[in-house]
Amino acid sequence: MAILVIQHSKISDPGHLGAALRTHGQKVRTVRVDLGQPLPADLDDVHGLVSLGGPQSANDSHDWVAHEQSLIREAHGAGIPVLGLCLGAQMLAKALGGEVARMPKPELGWVTVKAASIGVEDVLHGGIGWSQTVFESHGEHVSKMPEGATLVMKGDACAVQAFRVGATSYGFQYHPEWTRETIGTEIDSWSDAELAAAGTSKAELRQKTAEHYPHAERNSKRLFEAVNLLLMPASRQQRGLVAPGWIHH
Repeated sequence: MAILVIQHSKISDPGHLGAALRTHGQKVRTVRVDLGQPLPADLDDVHGLVSLGGPQSANDSHDWVAHEQSLIREAHGAGIPVLGLCLGAQMLAKALGGEVARMPKPELGWVTVKAASIGVEDVLHGGIGWSQTVFESHGEHVSKMPEGATLVMKGDACAVQAFRVGATSYGFQYHPEWTRETIGTEIDSWSDAELAAAGTSKAELRQKTAEHYPHAERNSKRLFEAVNLLLMPASRQQRGLVAPGWIHH
């Protein structure tokens, strides 16, 4: 049994998530759709599915987009945990009946997100707090969550920052997986015109990265520790074993 990781671009790799998976002894199968690698026909021997970020759209008509969303639906229906990050969150929403739309202007850089409700206690967010500053890079967003979804973290320009559907399918619009190096590469890749349209600059983003990254990294490590212990525990690699401490919402 392995965790299937779907990677859509070179820059948006598993980062902190990948390090946490290795630390916990997880078996991982990575498929690079951006390099033309084919997605599996089914989820045999898969105990978790991760969909990473990328420049593509969940609304694209490419065959692999429909195939990926079909795998996400299959995983969700079978109770196989799903974790979507940025594009992956939009893929999850679209796969389960939600909607994805273009934003009036892209959300680039460091953004404060907050818990959707003081009454919502989410198992993956223990120790993180009600408010956190996260790194964003997206021009589309989840404009309508799937039926039955729970909003976990919210923002101003982008309302749906994190959500879950049931107990084991999660979407995060931001990038907790990105390392300092990845964030620096992403900042360097944006043109001055793109950043001006988003209301920021490379100098401002570098200064904010120096300020916010250390705490964001600690939150990321807490989040992915919970992913490994509670959402996709390595014990599920063995058929017939039930994850310990299963917490339902």
